[in-house]
Amino acid sequence: MNGFSQRSLPTPPGAKGLPFVGETLEFLRSPGAFVDARRGKYGPVFSSRVLGKPTVYLSGAEANHWVYAGEDKYLKNEWSPAIVELLGDDCLALINGEAHRARRKLLAPHFRRVGMDASIPSILTVARKHLRRWQTDAELGPVAMVPRMRALAFEIAATYLVGEVTELGVPLGEFSSDFNTFTAGMFTPLAVELPGTKFARAMAARRRMHTILDDLVMRRDAGSRRGPDVLSTLLEVRDEAGEMLPRDTIVDELQLLLFAGHDTTVTSMSNVVYHLAMHPDVALEARAEQDQLRGGSFTLESVRGMPYLSALIKESMRVIPPIGAAFRVMTREGEFGGFRIPVGWRVAVTPRLVHLDPQYYPDPDRFDPQRWLVPTERPPFAYIPFGGGPRMCIGQHFAELEMHIVLAMMLREFVWTLVPDQDLSFTEIPTPLPRGGLVLELARQLGAR
Repeated sequence: MNGFSQRSLPTPPGAKGLPFVGETLEFLRSPGAFVDARRGKYGPVFSSRVLGKPTVYLSGAEANHWVYAGEDKYLKNEWSPAIVELLGDDCLALINGEAHRARRKLLAPHFRRVGMDASIPSILTVARKHLRRWQTDAELGPVAMVPRMRALAFEIAATYLVGEVTELGVPLGEFSSDFNTFTAGMFTPLAVELPGTKFARAMAARRRMHTILDDLVMRRDAGSRRGPDVLSTLLEVRDEAGEMLPRDTIVDELQLLLFAGHDTTVTSMSNVVYHLAMHPDVALEARAEQDQLRGGSFTLESVRGMPYLSALIKESMRVIPPIGAAFRVMTREGEFGGFRIPVGWRVAVTPRLVHLDPQYYPDPDRFDPQRWLVPTERPPFAYIPFGGGPRMCIGQHFAELEMHIVLAMMLREFVWTLVPDQDLSFTEIPTPLPRGGLVLELARQLGAR
């Protein structure tokens, strides 16, 4: 299409909302309901003015393909000012173009599925410790699963990234507290360090974390110890000029990977536990599979031999994607679906729009792991819990391995039921989790060791 005919196309339909704020307030109240209502009114391509910028929402596998294929052609990645400030502008998530491709190429070998076996012993060690703690807690009464899953996932992520967490030089609980403060500031609308604000506290926590990680990087660089942890990889990789990554960059990457490897994994595992509690028949099927495997060791091969658990995880992330949306911004004018999308407009990739589309998933609101056990042809990008294209989550394979091992151990060790009269509505920002913390009656599984 030539430039003249493209300019003659309309922009996507939608409302601009109030002066200055647009439709931001309604969006923040419930992003999911906001998107669903406008898709129902305007169709699969619509626009709104949210968070200070015209934003286009596209739905469908073809639309997702158009976005992922547009990286560095007509689109580039976009993050909020708060996230840019907190993550540091030289980490993998924030750099673009050739710099992003080169960095990802350097880091990719550590995140391939092959070789993940080396990570299994540390996952098992941490998970066993936490499950024993849960059992002790459960003897005293109901347990809130979300905060416990946070503590478990944080220790697994920290161990994977730096090796022995004692090397941090501070108690893990203290470091974890700063991490929680750090991540809480990422989703604030105003990235200004006003005293007493959530963002100011997050920046202070970032500086404390940076000092701790910088000291660790300096000690490890001066020493000779190397292991299967990510820090060892970051110290060993060299760019095309033979230079190692700057120390500040290594610290930024560690903070990014800690964030990326924690929040979405906590969300995904907690929501699988929620679905198992809500669907006793599914729990029976999942537990029966693990009973068959009880006593066997955990390896990459044995994890592949858990088809029902794999289907359960996939279905949980389909129904409740671990992230609400990812954003790009148009670097040149483009066209999709018969609409013109101007330069500077934001484009949102929203997993729920494709995951709940009946053309790909019949009866999409029904929770049914069996749909993944029946051979079904779906187009690429009809399932995007980890994103897609050049920015697909680099830690996907580790996250999947962690989820399989932890959930398999839980199914072998425990049975659980929901405590009545708790708040089971879901937060949406920053990630979808039961507001009440997912309070469970946790009982020891008959025959558990």
